[in-house]
Parts: sequence; C-alpha cells; structure tokens
Amino acid sequence: MKFFLLSLPRGYIPHPMAQKTWTRKRRQKRQREESDRHLQRQEARKARQLKQGSDELDLEESDAHLDESLARSRRSKSSEDEALGEALDGLVLRYHRSSFEVEAGKQRFDCRTRSTTRSPHPDSTLVAVGDRVLIQPTPEEGEAVIVEVLPRRNKLSRSSKLHEDIEQVIVANVDQLVIISSLAEPYPKPGLIDRYLVTAAVNGFEPLICFNKADLDPDNVYQELLDLYLDLGYACFRTSADSGEGLDRLRKALAGKSSVFSGQSGVGKSSLLNALNPELGLKVGEISAYNSKGRHTTTNSSLISFNFGGHVVDTPGIKELSLWNVDAGNLQQGFPEILELAEQCRFRNCSHRHEPDCEVLKALDEGRLHPLRYQNYESILESL
Repeated sequence: MKFFLLSLPRGYIPHPMAQKTWTRKRRQKRQREESDRHLQRQEARKARQLKQGSDELDLEESDAHLDESLARSRRSKSSEDEALGEALDGLVLRYHRSSFEVEAGKQRFDCRTRSTTRSPHPDSTLVAVGDRVLIQPTPEEGEAVIVEVLPRRNKLSRSSKLHEDIEQVIVANVDQLVIISSLAEPYPKPGLIDRYLVTAAVNGFEPLICFNKADLDPDNVYQELLDLYLDLGYACFRTSADSGEGLDRLRKALAGKSSVFSGQSGVGKSSLLNALNPELGLKVGEISAYNSKGRHTTTNSSLISFNFGGHVVDTPGIKELSLWNVDAGNLQQGFPEILELAEQCRFRNCSHRHEPDCEVLKALDEGRLHPLRYQNYESILESL
C-alpha cells in the first residue's frame, strides 16, 4: 500500500502577529515591571525608616501602626464577607474582560474573582469556562464573587504565547473535543489536528474530527486525509453549514454531551453551530482574500446550550496550539499506531529517530506507517 504526502497550496504561509498586539503586550509588561519597582521602593523606604528610628518608643509606635493596619484590613475583609450572601453552586458560562458570567440555578450573575481565585500572573487562569464554582451574591443586584473553584474533571490547556511555563486553561469539564478543520478557505492543517489529538489523549477527552466546508471540496481532494484518521479509529465528520451535509450525524454525536469546538480561525465554527441550532444566531466572520485565513469572530470562550440536548463551548480561533503537560513520555498517546509499534522496539526509551532495531522506522520504510503522521510526531517531539 502506497501513501502520498499531502501538500498545501502554494503561498500558504503563516501571517505575522499584528504589531499593535505585540505593542500592547510590551506596554503591559512595562506597567507590571514599574509596579514591581514601586513596591520595592516602598519596602526599602519602610526598612530605612525602621532602621533610623532607634528610639524604642518609635519602634513601638511603628509596630502599633502596623498592627492597626492589619486589623483594619481584616475588618474590611470581614465586613465584605458579612455582606455577601449564601454560597451557591454555579457553572461558568463565559468570560468577558475582567468578569465571568455564572449560572446558578435559574439565575445568572456577573461575577468577579477574589485573591484566592485570581491568578497573580496576567497570562494565567484560575477560573475557566466550564468550571463548577461556588459564588456568593453581593448586595448589588445580579452581581456575585467567585470564592472557590471546584475540582475539575479535565481541562483543555495550552502554554502562554509569551511565557511557556504559564498555563492557560481554555475550557474545563467537557466530554469531547471537536476538532474543527476546513477543506478550503483555510485549507486543513494536519499538524494542528495531530496536536489536538495529543492534547485530547493526554487530558482524557474523546476526540472528534470535523472537516467542514465540504461544499468547497466537490472533488474530494482531501479524502485521503479523512481516510487516514478513519483508519486510525477516530470519529470523523464531513460537514457543510451551507448544504447541510453531515449535520444530522454530527448532531447525534453532540446530543446530551458536553463538547468544545476548537480550531483555527475561519474554519466555520460559528456557521456550523448556527446550522446545527439555527436559534443561536451567532455572529459569522469573513475570510481574508489576501491569505485565505479567517478573522476572529468569536473573541471569548462561551458555553452554549443546544435545543436538542447537551452544550458546547465555542472558543476563539487559534493559529497554533502550544502543548501543555506533554513530554516525550506521553506524546505517543496521541499517536496510537506509533505507541503500538514502539512495543517491539529494541530499546524501551527509543525515540524512533535513529536507534537500531526501531520498529517504528522499519514500519515507516515498509509503508505500514503513514509518513505524514510520523512527520508530525517528529515535529512535535522537536518542539517539546
């Protein structure tokens, strides 16, 4: 059996990051650094004042002032807690700027976080869409405070673009990850699909692969790619929001489940959701004529209920997926065919790149392992 490497259209290159986004990030970084320097100057000033005050009375007055400040802070927090209502169990529906929309029973609250549920790092997240949380209503109508994030069943995370050691939780507590790709405008990215499959395997999601915009691929140019994942045992769907192809089958797979739609910008996530559930009326974006890439329509993750049962978290489109909590040891979970072949390798810690008696390399030479999958495996391994 022969395999052929899939090639993307000529001129398909990544679009550079917008200059204004990079400028904003640098400005935020400078503001954080200036804030840190200001705090350091305050602490140094206090230390000098204490050192200069040799008189015991002055020290006692300083200690008394400190005790009074701490007591005032405790009283303020205590009075705030007394003003809060009884704790309610809620579900985080969406995040917008600095607040979260939380559903508790039949009510919805605009919630802010407190120090125990707020990350000290601006790129990190302690509360995410899909989280089960405890909230306490404030005296203001329709407002509440998130006081605790309940244990998560699973989570879809990625590394921060600017800080690789910082985790960004995209969504929590879902049953299945629906990887949305498109057969044209933009063209499919098998490397991104495989990164999603690795994330799903490592974090315990059931992966579904949806090849959208089937109406733009009348000649089934990418049927080989679909067959590749079907042969590996993945649930695959060929859909079209315009023609309705594959919608009934996908709707059955989503009914009664908690799902997350994720993929690159412009693959038609919002259009597909509108086709599945017309009552949603989600905003739909356009495709750039310059590079056949999508523009962001969904700017924040949000949890949406289906009228046929179940719900989905619609996430903003991404350009790349920086893997979180993935290493050379668990990477093969997203490549089950390589994991199976690895059991016959001579060395248990075989990297499947240059070792002798490597069953993976042997299968690649003999055509039993698809070269595209091995290429993506090697690419991800090098990026870890």
